[in-house]
Order: sequence, then C-alpha cells, then structure tokens
Amino acid sequence: MKNFIFLLLFLFSSLSPNFSATTTPTRVEGIQPLTEVVYVTKTGKKFHKSSCRYLKSSKIKTTKAEAKDAGYTACKVCKP
Repeated sequence: MKNFIFLLLFLFSSLSPNFSATTTPTRVEGIQPLTEVVYVTKTGKKFHKSSCRYLKSSKIKTTKAEAKDAGYTACKVCKP
C-alpha cells in the first residue's frame, strides 16, 4: 500500500505543469548585495577586518564602500 501511494505521488508530481527535471536560475530583482563591514580608526587612513591586530583602541564600524569613498585604503595585513 505504501508503495502504491508513493507511486501515485510520483506520477502526480511528474505530470504537474510546474515540474521540471532541471532547474534554471532565475534573476531576482530588488535584492541588495550584502555590504561588507570594515573598521576604521580615528587617526589612521586604512580600513580593517574586526580581527586585525592594528585595531586596538578606536574601532569605528562602517562599510567597505563608505570607507573607500572617505579616502581610506585597505590594510595590507588583514586584507579586508
């Protein structure tokens, strides 16, 4: 009986108009890419990952795009 029900479900799903053996990627509009969070300091000119050894006392959270727009460049140690 279980095999019969499984067979019916399989046949029903394969006859469904939305069924497809292969999937094709679709473009989703309106989804914003994730912004990468980086940190800058009060006195420095570099932006860093949160785990960077050069981030000790001041640690100001921002996005990578905002840091670049403000003239900061990437730290050569942590390479954010």
